[in-house]
Amino acid sequence: MGAAAGRGWSCSRVAFAGIRDPAELVRPAALESVFTRRERLRSKAGTALESWAGRLAAKRAVVGALGYDSPPGPLTEVEILPRPSPACRRSHECAHGHPPAVTLAGTLARRAARARSIQVSVSHTSDIAVAIALVTWVKDGG
Repeated sequence: MGAAAGRGWSCSRVAFAGIRDPAELVRPAALESVFTRRERLRSKAGTALESWAGRLAAKRAVVGALGYDSPPGPLTEVEILPRPSPACRRSHECAHGHPPAVTLAGTLARRAARARSIQVSVSHTSDIAVAIALVTWVKDGG
């Protein structure tokens, strides 16, 4: 799926049954090459593996929705954090769930320059996290 006008979507799942350490989710890569500093701080606050796995599934889904089979650069080019909420001034630090927001950098940001919106939904069971990403593109000439 290319980055043409229209819609792009993708889904991803990350199994984390039997995993005790978030680093195991991304081996042989290092956590620092997959998760941004802010994501690592946010995930450590919750320490639950489903937080790490959900964020990883969301990153992979966004990459796919932008038309890539694999990331063109480091996964840190996709940042998944809670969307700021007017009801909660400390959304990024809030312990309650907030819908995820996507921030892009590098190659992915350039690819998404014509995107109207990028939306992500993340869910999990006790051993699998799933995410779906939807990119709505600005139509040519309008």
